[in-house]
Amino acid sequence: MRTLYHFRFSPFSRRVRLALAHKGLEVELREGRDVPAHLEEAHELSPLRTLPVYVDDGRVLSDSNAIVQWLDRAYPKAPRLWPDGELAAKALQTAALVDAVLDNVVNPGTRYWPLRDHPAWTSVCDECVGRARGAADALAAMATSETIAGAWSAADMYLLTMTLWFESMPERRTSSANIAQILTLGFSLPAALSRWADAHRKRPDVLRL
Repeated sequence: MRTLYHFRFSPFSRRVRLALAHKGLEVELREGRDVPAHLEEAHELSPLRTLPVYVDDGRVLSDSNAIVQWLDRAYPKAPRLWPDGELAAKALQTAALVDAVLDNVVNPGTRYWPLRDHPAWTSVCDECVGRARGAADALAAMATSETIAGAWSAADMYLLTMTLWFESMPERRTSSANIAQILTLGFSLPAALSRWADAHRKRPDVLRL
């Protein structure tokens, strides 16, 4: 039995759902925000106390990167998530840049938000947002073809879910305090990433997100 504890809108959870769909793997979804008991279960399963948490035949994996890497090893006969050879470097670099963008806006906008009155807050935020912008610009420079690494892969899943998440922020700011806080940082994605995402918005697995 496969179970995924997740947050519906989280780019980290969404990339795992896309990875599972690409592999053709059935999974029971347990939403952590709508059902508090699911969040408690996930916290009991994983010492990281973050979502997503994936359970597969008694194995527990947390952290989306670990989950997506493991799926190729656990199900090698299913369609691959990560390319081989020269394209592997491009796919892995894309994943790293996506996480650099997300980490550098999520952390100050959520985890570190209670420190916003500290005298160092402005300089710390400027540093984080600068790192996020640099990573986003690098991603925009890489997104020059329909897929990042030759065919639909984890690299595209990471980049697309990040892009969709940022695009959804203005609409969600009134219903999510975290989103409202992140928006105060003044970060925005390069328009090139939204244009790149246009090729994938109507994929059946993406529409099911």
